[in-house]
Amino acid sequence: MNKIIIKSTVLIGLAFVFLLASNNVQASTYHGTLTAGGSNTLTGDLGGGGLNGVLTSPPVATPGAGTYNSAQSVTLTASGATSIYYTTDGINTPSCSTGTLYSDSSPIAVGSSLEIQAISCYTGNASSTVASYLYAINQAAPSASPNYSPAPNYGGGGGGGGGSGVSMFSKGDANLDGHINISDFVILMADWGQTGTGNAADFNGDGKVDITDFVALMANWTN
Repeated sequence: MNKIIIKSTVLIGLAFVFLLASNNVQASTYHGTLTAGGSNTLTGDLGGGGLNGVLTSPPVATPGAGTYNSAQSVTLTASGATSIYYTTDGINTPSCSTGTLYSDSSPIAVGSSLEIQAISCYTGNASSTVASYLYAINQAAPSASPNYSPAPNYGGGGGGGGGSGVSMFSKGDANLDGHINISDFVILMADWGQTGTGNAADFNGDGKVDITDFVALMANWTN
């Protein structure tokens, strides 16, 4: 009986030692160092087996995403990539066969707010994750200008007006829309008191905008 117990114990011990040895061998199989080589290549030695691959990284946009007060020219770069594809509609995601092929000679023109999505493509059908860059362009609105032109010079026309021998009652259409109305009155008030030639509200041509021009406006009022 004792011989059987001793024999069983020895067998169990041997099995345990064999299991530990197997685990050590398996662990050494996956032990090694990975290093990045030139052109984004990845090499390593895993228990003598070796490993080769490609390091990928998404494109980098310059200038970066953000808010700008003028249009921007955006360039995309990705170390070791054979090509870069991008989209700007904010909906479709690019791949290494869809989207627009980026060219260093043709930076992306960003004249209004948009989103650039870009992907780097490498040898061996390797690709990066898709990067997203949002741009907001705040361009200053054009300054408002009065919507009228200088009144034409109606030559001749008898007396009573002064200045250029033009009757003060022959003018009044400051914005030249064919009507003498509230729009012309607004222009008259905006230019009230100004002096000089070529003023649209100087209806009598005397070089100043005053009460006589108001009288001319009222005398020719149409609607």
